[in-house]
Amino acid sequence: MQEERARPQAAKAGWPRRALTGLLGLVALVFGLSLVATAPIVQLAALGYLLHAGGRVAASGRLRDGLPGLATAARVGAAALGIWLLLWIPRLVASLARSSWLIDPAGAGARWLGGLAVALLVLVLLHVVAASARGGLLRHYLVPRPRREARALRALCSREGYARARDVVWDTLQSTRALALLWLGARGLLLGALWLLVPTTLLAIGARAPLAATLGVLLTAGATLYLPFIQLRLAREDRLGVALELDVIHRAYAGAPLAMAASLLVTVGAALPLYLLKIELMPRELLWLPGALFVIFTLPARLLCGFALARGLARERPRHRALRALGWIMAIPIAALYGVLLYFTQHITWFGTWGLYEQHAFLLPTPLLGAWS
Repeated sequence: MQEERARPQAAKAGWPRRALTGLLGLVALVFGLSLVATAPIVQLAALGYLLHAGGRVAASGRLRDGLPGLATAARVGAAALGIWLLLWIPRLVASLARSSWLIDPAGAGARWLGGLAVALLVLVLLHVVAASARGGLLRHYLVPRPRREARALRALCSREGYARARDVVWDTLQSTRALALLWLGARGLLLGALWLLVPTTLLAIGARAPLAATLGVLLTAGATLYLPFIQLRLAREDRLGVALELDVIHRAYAGAPLAMAASLLVTVGAALPLYLLKIELMPRELLWLPGALFVIFTLPARLLCGFALARGLARERPRHRALRALGWIMAIPIAALYGVLLYFTQHITWFGTWGLYEQHAFLLPTPLLGAWS
């Protein structure tokens, strides 16, 4: 009986730690994706992760399945945060040494502080290695334990310790499934580009041919109705043939018309404000800042589309005709509004007409030209 009462109490006591770990993992995941999303070619892995996350939700119907790799991101984020905080110690001393040198270049204070900064850097690096060998938790970096760290360093220098550390690093790298995500992102980009190439080109020439602009808006609206869910089906079923299976998307709209329309609203609503970030070309070293916003806005939209798709396909019988009509009445104007507003974005973005091809709602999560310029 005492053990049964102690178990819920331990669970209650541990929830703040789990919540903090989850929050740290989420921040690390968003930051990592924002860095990946701004790197040429590697951007495809960021798109692949977004599709994979939405595809997992589409397969299970549970939103909690939409953050794969969260535990790994929490461990890596804790290590990165701990190392970043520790490095401030030698950086502060080095700053004092530089200030002392500027005041008195020939003085002994500058040399003494410079040597102290180097010594502290060596100690910090040894502590980082030992803390990583102990398990790499945030408390291992922030709370030194000299005896335990000495044992960890001795164990790491042994053949068995080195092999164990190597295997842990390799398993962590494999758990990211980087190549698989890169391949999924490449296929998702190809599928989206095939759907959007003709409508976007018509929008691009619309300034000289108003009829082409009108047709481009209509085709863009049609693509918006289907493409988010087709891409998630690609992630769920791993085949390009889903690009032509529109009847499955129709069945999902019939099974959950309001959920499908609401997820489409979130997708469009999250995508359009981000075009304001394309007005000015940002320096490459700061691209991760808007990249983080692109990921923060795009990831929930992918997850909600996956949830709506799973909900629609799970129902064997379609909803009432009135609900289906209401769903289409909601979805069609949303898609049409996206097409109209997308046409006008070429007049405010830095790359003008070429910016029309950077549809982050369906293609790469950050501007392609901004990252490659």
